[in-house]
Amino acid sequence: MDGVDGNITLADVERRLRAYGTALWGVDPPLRPLVGEGDPAALRPRFDADLVRLPVVWPSLDLYRAALAHVGAHRMFSRPWPAKGLKPLLIIVVSLVEDARVEHLAMRRLPGLRRLWAPFHRVEPSPSLMAADLLERLARALFDAGYRDGNAWVDKGQRLFFERPERWDDPEFSLRLGGDLAGDLGKTRVQINARGHRVDPAYRDDNGGLWLHDTPPEPPRDTDDPLEAVRPEPMEGEGTRRTGPPQGSPSPPPLAVAENTALRPVARHPEWDHRIGLHRPDFVQVIEAVPEHAPPLSTPADARLAQRVRALVRHAVVARPERLRRQREGDALDLDACIAASAARRHGHVPDLRVYRRVRRRGRDLSVLLLLDASQSTNDPAGDGTVLDLERRSADLLAGALAAVGDRFALAAFRSDGREAVHWLPVKRFDDAYDAAARGRLAGLDGRWSTRMGAAIRHAGATLATQPTLRRLLLLVTDGEPSDIDCPDPRHLVEDARKAVRELAGRGIDVVCVALGGDPRTHHRIFGRRNVLPVDRVERLPEILPAVYVRLTG
Repeated sequence: MDGVDGNITLADVERRLRAYGTALWGVDPPLRPLVGEGDPAALRPRFDADLVRLPVVWPSLDLYRAALAHVGAHRMFSRPWPAKGLKPLLIIVVSLVEDARVEHLAMRRLPGLRRLWAPFHRVEPSPSLMAADLLERLARALFDAGYRDGNAWVDKGQRLFFERPERWDDPEFSLRLGGDLAGDLGKTRVQINARGHRVDPAYRDDNGGLWLHDTPPEPPRDTDDPLEAVRPEPMEGEGTRRTGPPQGSPSPPPLAVAENTALRPVARHPEWDHRIGLHRPDFVQVIEAVPEHAPPLSTPADARLAQRVRALVRHAVVARPERLRRQREGDALDLDACIAASAARRHGHVPDLRVYRRVRRRGRDLSVLLLLDASQSTNDPAGDGTVLDLERRSADLLAGALAAVGDRFALAAFRSDGREAVHWLPVKRFDDAYDAAARGRLAGLDGRWSTRMGAAIRHAGATLATQPTLRRLLLLVTDGEPSDIDCPDPRHLVEDARKAVRELAGRGIDVVCVALGGDPRTHHRIFGRRNVLPVDRVERLPEILPAVYVRLTG
């Protein structure tokens, strides 16, 4: 995807950057997007012992390469220093000298890096005595020995840096020279805004990886943190994140989860951010919660409906086509057999008259995952019960018919309470039988919380991707649109769900939505107009859902 305003995005070039970093330093750098507010040009790369963070949008590939090469030089030649008790000005100047030191060591090993970094050092001599200008000019003076500035402080730094290049191998050199220059700059009483200081040129990192702090600085709130997956959730009562619905909403029924089954994190999935045009990696956590067992649903009152559903499913064409060649009868000529027969006749032999081909369907070759929306809105009344009651009855009808004909299928429900708690409720897995226990779990489903649809679609797709069948179908039944308590922007989850559907389509998995309500335009945007099947009256779902299945597989 192209970046905005002629820029490029990290996602466009991430593979090339990782290959580039491996070629330079022999290490495949773990890259993560760095998200910040305001002008992307003001952002600077960051690194630590584990990760390299680069802005999600930048003007050019060369800028990304220059930044990655610079961070690699730090990882190769720098070692972190304790920052406790040091003045901000000292940290800034020492970091600048260290930037120059590791770049010259890198250019000794890889001389071509000079051509990569040099175009970004464009500052010219100036009479300005502002701290930011002096530091930028010093950065160029320490990079380019031929640069002449005319300022006594910049000239001193350049002279002391280049007079004994053999000292560059010692990291303490940056501390000594930086300390000397920082002392001189401090005596001039120049004013520097340490908090708002921006490292220049733009490819250089913010120097946070060079210093050890007693309390590491907290990353921006919208920055992806790969360690969130292993952080323990705060215990209830510690004054942390609320795990219920927003205040003022109706109180949902108690969570129907078996007491002997703990909530178990089973996966993390990315989430698409349409504002930056990138995935936020490992952004959403899926928690598995087996529904509490309840008395199985009663036998359908309309026995004829159940029989009709089974007949429909049994006659659905879901077999893998098998092409048979060299047949005595068939639908078309077998070209290879025809050529062989013609050659035999020319040589005076009796030709083989099996010159046809035909297609035969053998077996039933489909895997389907029926996914039910179990959010709070499914507690709304519909007919003699609720929307969720109708979902359960419909699923039970279809599941019974699928089990009778031996089709591979799974049945699950989902709901969410923020990105760290997308609940996946398995009723029947692909290898399980649809027995009284599964029907009891289906009966035990309750409606609660919100609808983070994209995460559920991705998790369902990961399950379907393991199935060996020709056709793989995700059949999603929902009464609303994507929403969650931590997403005030309604478009965010709509675009994420749309992206998830496209991802599954690229893996050969069909996604179809049976819409019991909500805005048709939103459903069409997510699933495509042909893959949305609206149900005008929710009460008709038990008879419509099996017919939908047959329509999709016939």
